[in-house]
Amino acid sequence: MKKITFFLILFLGIVNFTNAQMIDSLWYCAYATWDDQPNSTGYNTPSVGVFSENNFVALVNRPTNNTAYLVAYKNADSANGRIGRYPYGTSGVGGYRQQWISGFDVVDMLKPWDIAVGSDSLVYVANNDTVDRNILVFAVRTDSVYSTEWRMSTGDNKPIFGIDVDQAGLVYVTKEGDSTNAGKVLVYNSINNDVNWGFLHSSTPLQTITLPEPGYIRGVAVNKAGTLIYVSNYTTRKIYCYTGSPATGYTKYTGFNFTYNDTVPNSPTSRPGPMGMKIMPTKNLLFVACDVLLGGSAAYSYGRAYVLNPNTGERLGMIDMADWNYKKTGSYSNRGDGGKQGDVSGYTSVYNVDVDNSFNLYSVSHYGWTVDKWKYNGTLPTVPIVILSVEKTDKIPTSFELHQNYPNPFNPQTTIEFSVIEKSNVSLIVYNSLGELVTELIGGAEFEKGNYKVTFDASKLASGTYIYSLKNAKQTLNKKMSLIK
Repeated sequence: MKKITFFLILFLGIVNFTNAQMIDSLWYCAYATWDDQPNSTGYNTPSVGVFSENNFVALVNRPTNNTAYLVAYKNADSANGRIGRYPYGTSGVGGYRQQWISGFDVVDMLKPWDIAVGSDSLVYVANNDTVDRNILVFAVRTDSVYSTEWRMSTGDNKPIFGIDVDQAGLVYVTKEGDSTNAGKVLVYNSINNDVNWGFLHSSTPLQTITLPEPGYIRGVAVNKAGTLIYVSNYTTRKIYCYTGSPATGYTKYTGFNFTYNDTVPNSPTSRPGPMGMKIMPTKNLLFVACDVLLGGSAAYSYGRAYVLNPNTGERLGMIDMADWNYKKTGSYSNRGDGGKQGDVSGYTSVYNVDVDNSFNLYSVSHYGWTVDKWKYNGTLPTVPIVILSVEKTDKIPTSFELHQNYPNPFNPQTTIEFSVIEKSNVSLIVYNSLGELVTELIGGAEFEKGNYKVTFDASKLASGTYIYSLKNAKQTLNKKMSLIK
């Protein structure tokens, strides 16, 4: 039997968040690195990559004078932790570009907006050198950040922006797109499994995802297994969710919906949108940095990180960095104690976020030149995600049909088969005997003509009779199944 594997999200056992603001107010800034020597990043800071709690690397990027470099921190707090010595500001580091060097091969860091730290503790930089748009790889050592032998050209001279790395070392990077062209996500094999990272520095991506709409693509976040990818479109103010794998490809999941509607107070021309993102391991919460890219002082009154349900896009909470700054200092453009107040960054410009294994969040202030650590004064919820496989069989369909599940009765798993006779959007939904929604196995996903089978896991359900329903635009088909434990 020929098998084509898709991936869909099962909403069984998901925590029922009836109050989307339930995890707002308990966040607080544990520290913000000084906007002064000896602990400042030294210049504009758009991204951070976290190794472990209080150990991270910050990216500096000022496009107006092509300044770009990495600054590492060890055992950081507001006043301590920076590794290496860096001058400060325009007269110090202005115009400095860190170089990636391997033998006679030299690439300047140029207009990088995002970095990612892999499970190998390497730092991956989405660089915009003019010709190759390389992913540059660096390593943090005891005294500074150093080049490695690895880089990968993304080619075609289109800018890259967001980057993430899964647990196996595969690299996910966004091609930006624009107002008329759709952006892309390129998935590259790991350094360990592709010698061209250190040899030709060019390889065909394992997968290329073309986004469904034009727009400036910013952030990308991937779960550890590489089976869930989230991509932010700054132009449409949407986040897209893709399910699949680097081996089989990815499909846009229509059950996830997030569109951004916020505005900047007293600045109607400033238009915030979703940018950098990160999935918090174990908790499975999706954190999204939302702000105005290069908005300057007009946007200091805005800057947030939203917490989303990774299955649906529902807003579960929010950290309002700008509001925190105002409450602490009485201003959106100030930091007390001569730039050394320990728990506030000022000049809110939240372009990216990252997390550690202790469930802390790290954000940046691009104009505040800081990395900020946020803690949650409580227990964060866990949102379970269960990945199901849907197999396409060799059977030739003759009608839109829903077959009887097997085995039936069952405990706790059963297989449901259905047939699609033309390309269409299909939903497969399970209800209890009272007609109440139990789970949406397939939520309006597009299927080609074919016969498919789905595994349904009811281990978290009580014994009883359930109804499963197959829908397309023209028909609804229903059947009963029995769970006996």
